[in-house]
Amino acid sequence: MTRRGLLAPLLATVATAACAPLIRQEAMPPVPLGPAGWRTARAAYGADPRQTLRLYRPAAASRLPILILLPDGAPEAVDERAARDLAEGGFIVVLADRREAPDSPHPAFISDAAAAVAWAAKQVQDLGGDAERIGVLGLGEGGRAALMLVLDRRYLAAAGAPAAVRAAAALGASERLDATFTDPSAYAGASDSAPVWRGRAGDLAGAVGFLRGALG
Repeated sequence: MTRRGLLAPLLATVATAACAPLIRQEAMPPVPLGPAGWRTARAAYGADPRQTLRLYRPAAASRLPILILLPDGAPEAVDERAARDLAEGGFIVVLADRREAPDSPHPAFISDAAAAVAWAAKQVQDLGGDAERIGVLGLGEGGRAALMLVLDRRYLAAAGAPAAVRAAAALGASERLDATFTDPSAYAGASDSAPVWRGRAGDLAGAVGFLRGALG
């Protein structure tokens, strides 16, 4: 299924925010863009050019849940649209890019997802978010990374945020085994893992509903 196919249900069920260009956070602080009161910015969470993220939040955000959005590959226009829709629905959204094979071997993409979470956890006060309500939504291979963040806490621990993620949802995550990193099924019964939701690629409404309930 294409990326547009993965995200089409979300675009139909969550209110749409107007499109606007992004700005670089290191160049200037976020400013209202698009509809009055909305902010969007870019930042880096690592040295690699792929270790970047895009931030979407209301200008007056205060203790909102934070959602790390992990697309199935490099973020595309449809992912940016989805991030805006989620932000308009009451989340602070961090749309994260990450390194991928073959340039970076497994499990680099999981480590990068953890680093993006750690960035958000450290910036939570400036973002206007709630450190107790950080979730992850992953699509495709991003879904696999989302599962691993809560089912194998070593990735978040290595990033300095061992218990940052309170819930994770994965859509269309691959079922195949991969010997280069721990398979999620090995941790399915872990008593200290955050709640997870796993669904088919098209059930974004179900994923968002789960995350709203789990994050409060």
